[in-house]
Amino acid sequence: MARMLREVVGQAGLDRAELIGGDAEINAVTFDSRAVVDGALFCCLRGTHSDGHTFAAAARSAGAGALLVDHRLDIDIPQVVVPDTRPAMGLVAASFLRHPSRALTLIGVTGTNGKTTTTSLIASVLRAAGRPTGLIGTLTGVHTTPESPELQARLADFVDHGTTTVVMEVSSHALELQRVAGCHFDVAVFTNLGRDHLDLHGTEERYFAAKAKLFEPALSEMAIVNIDDPHGRLLLDAASIPTEGYGSSDIDDVVVSATNHSYRWRGEQI
Repeated sequence: MARMLREVVGQAGLDRAELIGGDAEINAVTFDSRAVVDGALFCCLRGTHSDGHTFAAAARSAGAGALLVDHRLDIDIPQVVVPDTRPAMGLVAASFLRHPSRALTLIGVTGTNGKTTTTSLIASVLRAAGRPTGLIGTLTGVHTTPESPELQARLADFVDHGTTTVVMEVSSHALELQRVAGCHFDVAVFTNLGRDHLDLHGTEERYFAAKAKLFEPALSEMAIVNIDDPHGRLLLDAASIPTEGYGSSDIDDVVVSATNHSYRWRGEQI
C-alpha cells in the first residue's frame, strides 16, 4: 500500500509538524534502518544508547523515501520535522494504515501481574459470545506490546481478516515509550501495581504514572479498575474518563479446582 506523505501527515493529528523538501509516496513506516525498503518513511528515534538520526543517511541509501526527524537534516529527501519523533511515529503509522484501531473494539489491559491471564480470559469470553477476537501480548510476540509500526500493522491485519475485537496487554514500557500512540482504546483495564520494572521507571511513583497514562481521554474511552489495589482506587478517585471499579467484595460462593472455577458475581452465577 502506497500513500502520499502529505496526506498521511495531515491525517495523523501531529502537533507542530513541518513537512519540508516536498511530498513523497511512502509504502512503509519503520524505525530500523536495516528494515528499510524502497519508499519507506524512516523514523529517527533517540534511544538510550543510540540516536536514529545518525542512521538517516544509511536509510536514504537503502531506499527510504522520507524521514521523520526532530530537527532538519542535511539530506536531500522530504522530511517531517516534529518536536518528538517517538509519539509522532505511532501517530504516523496509524494514519498510514488508516487508523485500524478505530475499526475495532480495542481493549487494553495493564498492571504488574495478571495481564496475560486477564487478556486471555476476556478474549475467550468474547469468542464464546461469537465475536471474532484477536489477542496481542506476551504469548504473541517478542515484546508484550510491540513497537508502534508493528502494532499498527497487526491491528490493520486483524481488520483485514474480519476481526472485530482485539484484547491487548499494555506494558508500562509501552506507555512510557509511546508505543500505543495512535491507538484508540474503547476500554482500559487495570489489574494491580507491584514493584517490578523500577529499572526503567526509577520509582514506584513514576511506574504508576506510566500506567496511569492509559486511563486518560487521549487514549481510552472508559476504564475498569481493581479497587482492591490502592492504585486502582487512586485511578477511580482521579478518573478523567468514565470508570468502574471491581473487587473481591463483588463476588461470593467461590469454588476453585484444578480445571475450573465458579462464583457468584453481583448476583449472577459465573
